[in-house]
Amino acid sequence: MTLGLGEKELVPLREELELLQRFLAIEKVRLCERLHVDVHVEAQAQTCMLPPLLLQPLVENAIIHGIANLPAGGTVRLSAECSGGHLHLSVENSVDPDAPPPRKGGRGLTNVRQRLGARYGKEASMKTTAEEELFRVNISLPAGMADAPAQPSESELAPAKEVRL
Repeated sequence: MTLGLGEKELVPLREELELLQRFLAIEKVRLCERLHVDVHVEAQAQTCMLPPLLLQPLVENAIIHGIANLPAGGTVRLSAECSGGHLHLSVENSVDPDAPPPRKGGRGLTNVRQRLGARYGKEASMKTTAEEELFRVNISLPAGMADAPAQPSESELAPAKEVRL
């Protein structure tokens, strides 16, 4: 699935979420009850187009640099919403405030930032925030939409839905 998505220029968020679901299933086997995932994706956001494999490195970083270092585990939260003509994405994770700083030279955040800049220029933004027990990445990019059904279903009209991965 990763190879198939990587060949596309843009994919609907729902396809990116399907890939994340598979990735997180593997991580759940590895981390068991130490990994909790909360996903809150607005129904309309699922049809927004984004570069493929944009979220996977962020979620992978959240697990490797956050959750895996916590003896009791922690939570990765992913949210997505459309507003003002933009898709707003957030990935946040628990961190150990006493852990040593992450090693330098990692490429995940840098690659995502460079891909956003190359595709959207100043129309997209990516901000990271490190708080005492939380690390967050916020992304905003133009909300191009996939072809949607002519008549939206009742669930698509709902303002948001919680998805469990």
